[in-house]
Amino acid sequence: MSMETAEKIVNFIFKHANKNENNHIGFFGGEPFLEFNLMKKIVELVKQHTSFKEFPIEFSVITNGTIFTDEITDFLIKHNITCCISCDGKTQTHDISRRFKNGATTSDIVETSIKKTLLKMPALVSAVYSPKTLQQLPDTIQYFMNLGLRQIYITADFSTKWHDEDIDTLETVLSNIADIYMDAYRRKQPVFINAIDEKIATILRGGFLSPEKCRMGERKFAFSPEGNIFLCDRIVYDGNPNSPHCIGNVTTGINQSKMTCKIDENDKPNNECLTCSVEKYCMHWCGCSNFQSTGYYNRAGAFLCAKEKIAIKTALHILETLQVDIPTTFKHHQTGLMTINAWNWK
Repeated sequence: MSMETAEKIVNFIFKHANKNENNHIGFFGGEPFLEFNLMKKIVELVKQHTSFKEFPIEFSVITNGTIFTDEITDFLIKHNITCCISCDGKTQTHDISRRFKNGATTSDIVETSIKKTLLKMPALVSAVYSPKTLQQLPDTIQYFMNLGLRQIYITADFSTKWHDEDIDTLETVLSNIADIYMDAYRRKQPVFINAIDEKIATILRGGFLSPEKCRMGERKFAFSPEGNIFLCDRIVYDGNPNSPHCIGNVTTGINQSKMTCKIDENDKPNNECLTCSVEKYCMHWCGCSNFQSTGYYNRAGAFLCAKEKIAIKTALHILETLQVDIPTTFKHHQTGLMTINAWNWK
């Protein structure tokens, strides 16, 4: 990315920023630290902007952990930049999908990066799971905890093919993770696991709040090195301006006519979801996950439906086991959890 493009993006950000909520600026790739010097210049560009002090700004970076130096860590600490390291688990799990171009493994390098980072600052870790690695998730969680990580994110690969038997496996896997989670809680060494904690929080407050839901193209934007504007960082792909997910450029602005691309006009948005009793607690509104599953932003896939219901059941089980008061409003919505295999996606 040129500094000229970066400056236009920063101006775009402040033009659309909101003084009443945190505005999040994230660096992603590819591997952001391949362009560490550019990243440093952009952070300074943001902080030197005339409007910087008017808005709450948060920085983050997602890295594959193969490039980590003391200089990088010191920079992250100095500018309070949250660091999330992508790691899918132990060697045999991580190296399934995360290798160098020449086929060399990366797991040892990533583990070293995690350990070095944790010596100086807190770090988050993100594991992407697929049918190939699903059964290893409890071991992956335990592996992260043994490394000293306490903020753990697990994300499903929605672009791959999931089957009925995977749903049975997922229910067992999340049940095992719940046992690990509760054991850590009882030992007064609690761990944050997004698949559990986010659902617990959603249940306790009566559903997802409006600002939490997907606002792609309204309050969420992703920018390619060319300055092309996309609806979400998960669907930038190669930065192609002709992509159906590209809605404009920082030089020419947003093309409003492209804001509704990939909307299924023949099917009301998530008909099945709107009549589901746990709709308020489900992420059926996640446009990029939906697109990767069904090809449409507004149509949730069967796997997401089943995964969300299992996550809600798991969170409910934890709350009941730990004897936390559950809101009466949620108790009226539990019937939707009885139909996990309602959709057939073979």
